[in-house]
Amino acid sequence: MQLRRGDVTVASISAGLATIVVAAVAFSLLVTDRSKPPNEPGTSSSSLLVVTWAPSLCKVEASNPGCKSGHVGKLGRKLILHGLWPQPRTEQFCGVPSAVADRVRDLHGADMPSLNLPEDVQANLQSMMSDAASLAPHEWYTHGTCSGVPPAVYFSDAVTLTDQISKILNPVFERAQNGPLSLSTLRDRIDAEFGKGAGKRVMITCHDVDGKEIVLYEVHLSLPPVADFGTAENTLSLRDLLAKGPTISAECRRGRVP
Repeated sequence: MQLRRGDVTVASISAGLATIVVAAVAFSLLVTDRSKPPNEPGTSSSSLLVVTWAPSLCKVEASNPGCKSGHVGKLGRKLILHGLWPQPRTEQFCGVPSAVADRVRDLHGADMPSLNLPEDVQANLQSMMSDAASLAPHEWYTHGTCSGVPPAVYFSDAVTLTDQISKILNPVFERAQNGPLSLSTLRDRIDAEFGKGAGKRVMITCHDVDGKEIVLYEVHLSLPPVADFGTAENTLSLRDLLAKGPTISAECRRGRVP
């Protein structure tokens, strides 16, 4: 509406200016809030090492890039690295700009900033992840940024621990092929290897596949904060870390092993 000079009073001018100022401030706060990182590193109380039984991944998520490409099949029947997750679950996207976080959530690996990992770390991830090109950046920006350590240390630790748990649990999964495997069996194996009580730091997740079967999908191991691991790869001990992790509750009690 066009204003006529004779109709405008001081009060109406002041009210109009106030409306504009409030709108501008609200817009500024919205933009500022959207650009804030949702968290800052250093507040993690523990962490979870998450490993997936490779055949279960392709049973549950046939569209996974690593399954479609055949890479997971080539890795064979073994536990593979999903991630190393600072806890609690709110520990995500620490200091990550919202634009990057949005791309990460969509798993657009090609659009994520490069991690510039050492060649040996990249090679290890390729041999332990379903699709390192997209999954590694996703894991770093979602979880690793809250770990308190740089990417090379974060992934080196994850690889070392995955190798240790795989040597212990791969044979257990193999013996259960095409049959059930219980959480208690896995916990008993962990207790036997690492000492009584270590098994209470282990849980499994399961997935219902087409309403026909419950598949044992992943193993979660409860550990202390990643920043407390230490950085000397050759001294990293899953036994010591499990002893320091909090106990965790069961999510699934039993599942079938493909």
